[in-house]
Amino acid sequence: MNERWKTKKKPASLEARFEFDEFEVLRAFLDELAEQADRLEHHPNISFGRNHASVVIYSTEAELQPIDLELAESIDEGYNRVTKIS
Repeated sequence: MNERWKTKKKPASLEARFEFDEFEVLRAFLDELAEQADRLEHHPNISFGRNHASVVIYSTEAELQPIDLELAESIDEGYNRVTKIS
């Protein structure tokens, strides 16, 4: 998992902010993120602006679970895919 992710204990969550040079790349990232969230059936909170997206993954338990970390890793992989094509 990338060091951009910040861990919080109460509530158990992971938070990250992703920056983009172009809105089209941000949009591609959001599509990638949605696919991974649907695949894992674990959906984060997302807010975004013209050149950034903030993602919060809340655990369903008192502590972070493997699925939380897997989703964060999948989101990082999606970010890497879309930013390499820009």
